[in-house]
Order: sequence, then C-alpha cells, then structure tokens
Amino acid sequence: MRTAFVLMTALAVCQASLAQPSAAGQSGWQPMREAVFDKPRLPSTATEEDRAMAQRIWGIELAARRSDSQGMFPGFVLIGDVREGSKRIVFSMYAAAGSEYCDPAANGAAAKDIFVECRMRVANWPYSGRHMAELPGYCMIYAASETNSRVEYRYETAAQTVHMRTIQFGKVVPQCSRALKLG
Repeated sequence: MRTAFVLMTALAVCQASLAQPSAAGQSGWQPMREAVFDKPRLPSTATEEDRAMAQRIWGIELAARRSDSQGMFPGFVLIGDVREGSKRIVFSMYAAAGSEYCDPAANGAAAKDIFVECRMRVANWPYSGRHMAELPGYCMIYAASETNSRVEYRYETAAQTVHMRTIQFGKVVPQCSRALKLG
C-alpha cells in the first residue's frame, strides 16, 4: 500500500505544471528552510531534522562536493514538507559549486537575477531510498538572507497541490511560480 502511494505521488508530481497561485489564497505561504553544509558563518534556517532529511535525500551529492586546501565547498539545500494525516511529502533542492543539479546563473553587468534553476527532489518521508521524483526547472535562491529573497510554498489541501513561488529582492518572480499536484 505504501509503495503504491509513493508511485502515485511520483507520477502525479511528474505531471507538475506552471501555475500562478490565486490572489484569494495568498495566506499560508512559508519559506523553504535552508540547510547549509560546511559554511558555519552562513545562517541556516533548517532544523536538525531538516538537516538529517537533506543528508538522506542529497547525501551522495553532498559527499561529492568540490574541495580545496581549506576544505569542502559549501552545500546548500532548500527543504520543505507537507503533511496530511500520516502522509508526509518532502521536497528539496540542492546547489553547490560545480554541481550539475542547477543551471548556472546569468553573469555579467546586465545580470539582475540571483536565482538559479535547479532540479527538485520529491519523496515520501521517511524516505526508503526508492521512488523519488526528480523535477527540473525550479527556481532556487540560497544564501540570500540579507536580500529579502527566498523560495516559499503553501499547501492547498482540497486540491492536494503545493504552490511554490520565488521572492527576489522583495518581489515575486512570475516565471518561477509552480504547482505540484501530489496525487
């Protein structure tokens, strides 16, 4: 039964579509929490449980990060979750220097965006190591606590849909709004 739920969730999530949250439902937004690995001076909003979940979901990528004479380059994981009864779905994005999980941000004098487009992983929790959906094209802002920028989500229970939006310098980035139908 649990495996069937995981498969149904993964299939439904793979059909994720672009969506703008309705104006009537602007309340309930919460920021994705950020787990920072190997950069103690950067603030982290993740709990210890969040860090453990990020380590479980992104452990291979976190272990494969680049390093230099000063140690491992920092790794950043944005993480969020929704619960409905006994079900818990975790969704997260990962970025690090040289990571293939995000497209590089625009660079140069004309660049104005600070988000990068990354793959997002979606899994049931506790995660068994199988049946995880990986979805491309989600906007991620990390290490941006001083810029009034973040990624937020809200869960619409009746539609079983997670809405995501990106706030950059205090303004919503329309092309980054997404909706995940969980099944």
